Amino acid sequence: MPATNQIDPLLLDFRGIVMKSMLSKCSNGFIRLSLMLVFIALLTAFTACGSDDDAINKNYDDTQEIQYHYGDSSVPPQYHRSYTITIYRDMVNIVVDSYGNILAEENYEISNEQFDDIISSMKNNEIRNCELGEDAGCDGGNSESVTYINTGEIILDGEIYHCGGEDYGDLCGDVTTFANDVKRLIPNLTELLQ
Repeated sequence: MPATNQIDPLLLDFRGIVMKSMLSKCSNGFIRLSLMLVFIALLTAFTACGSDDDAINKNYDDTQEIQYHYGDSSVPPQYHRSYTITIYRDMVNIVVDSYGNILAEENYEISNEQFDDIISSMKNNEIRNCELGEDAGCDGGNSESVTYINTGEIILDGEIYHCGGEDYGDLCGDVTTFANDVKRLIPNLTELLQ
């Protein structure tokens, strides 16, 4: 069962018992009030903190769109190939560009099974937001981004920048394996990237 941000009622009940015990031993009203405020602040912080795995734990049944984008490195326009693959439940779209100039665009039908395989890939490869840090002025790298939309809400929107042997950005998980699964949906990807 996926982790959630909800508190186990037994844990809450135990904390309540501990709090009552602490408060009953305090004769000073100020100390009692201070302890209660600290306890409430800790409880609020504990329940409000989200997990890095929130996108992984979402219900995928209502998925509308998954988008993978590859941003090529800074090379002359005739060699530059960035592309965006957008996956819907019944089709996949690819747009290949060179610095915004569209070079190719294709649509392909896909089955529910293929769509479900991509969702499974997101889960199995733990694609999620995280903090990898900011690049320190590295030039010449490439980037990958993933956007996941569920019932009209952007659940995940992250990017990883590969440069100088380091990764920067806010996208974690096995992005390479996930990207390979996405690229398999495009039967003539090699041709489109020429």
